[in-house]
Amino acid sequence: MQEVISALAVPPGNSLTDEPGRWPWESPPQFPDPDDAIDYIVENIGDGPAREDMLKMMLAGITVEELVTQISFKGFAAGAFTPDVAELIKPAIGIFLVSMAQEEGFEPTMFVDTDKQEGEMSDETFFEILKERNPEMFEGMVEELNRMQRQGVEKQREEVTQVATEAQDAQEKQKRIQNSFLAAREE
Repeated sequence: MQEVISALAVPPGNSLTDEPGRWPWESPPQFPDPDDAIDYIVENIGDGPAREDMLKMMLAGITVEELVTQISFKGFAAGAFTPDVAELIKPAIGIFLVSMAQEEGFEPTMFVDTDKQEGEMSDETFFEILKERNPEMFEGMVEELNRMQRQGVEKQREEVTQVATEAQDAQEKQKRIQNSFLAAREE
């Protein structure tokens, strides 16, 4: 698949014109050895607020896979280790996070659910997010749904009344026919 280059895009090769060493990952890594990188991450997450944050995220349903991916990417972006070291440490970091959760008494979700198709969002999830992030729109939608429901009930009443009126008219017409000279003729 070929990507389209827009007029506002940075031209190819632009990164080669920047001054070297501008980004942390362009410098030699802080931890070139995977064992040192694992020790560094375990020490930083093992105690303190980072541990609590990781436990809260796992308890909220964020998968170990997602956390490990973020930890390894952020370590690379900060210049702590190279991309290959970031990939090599992922299993050890995952095991560490799982054991941390189990010590706290719960089983974390390991992997992202790949059964769901991208773009699928349940109505419940949509309304939960909408209620949290855009309460005015949520309230407006609830009011509109209530209005539509009230109209639906009123419409049903009108339809029932119309059917009843038509049935009553048909009965009256039948009575008139029975009492008319036409009914006498048929006998």
